[in-house]
Amino acid sequence: MNRCRLLYAAFFGVIFYVLVSMLCGSDGIWARNQMLDQKRQLSAHTAEIEKINEDLTMEKIALLNDMDVVAGYARKLGYIYEGEKLVKITGLPEREARIYDAGLVLKHKKVQSMPEWFCKSVGLVIGVLVYIILFLIDYNRGLVDFSSNRNIPEASGGVSVYDMPKV
Repeated sequence: MNRCRLLYAAFFGVIFYVLVSMLCGSDGIWARNQMLDQKRQLSAHTAEIEKINEDLTMEKIALLNDMDVVAGYARKLGYIYEGEKLVKITGLPEREARIYDAGLVLKHKKVQSMPEWFCKSVGLVIGVLVYIILFLIDYNRGLVDFSSNRNIPEASGGVSVYDMPKV
């Protein structure tokens, strides 16, 4: 485990970076859900505007092609043909002219997400913590030694002895 300690720490750091980035990053699940919500709102708004457009197009065609519709609008305004008599009956509700409301302008809202530096910092902190934990486990098992007495080659008379072939 002494040799793999750094690899394990790096592995867990990268895994946590990827998880945080997938969940809360700029291309993560949280941002995707916000974008889908905006898309649903825009689609509903577009459907309403298309329905209003269809109604207005039908009304325009009726005004261009059907003289009875034009006569009906003229009577509402108080115009009549010669020889016609207009009788107004009080007490009956008038048919209101429809007012078409296209709604408010919907603009793109900035998606909220965690910045990339935060995701990377989480991965780095987790990696360091895992490294420290693994180091402490190795230290408790006695696999890590801090003593200064290491296998240092002994010197003879102040000069190091090497095996040199004789010439």
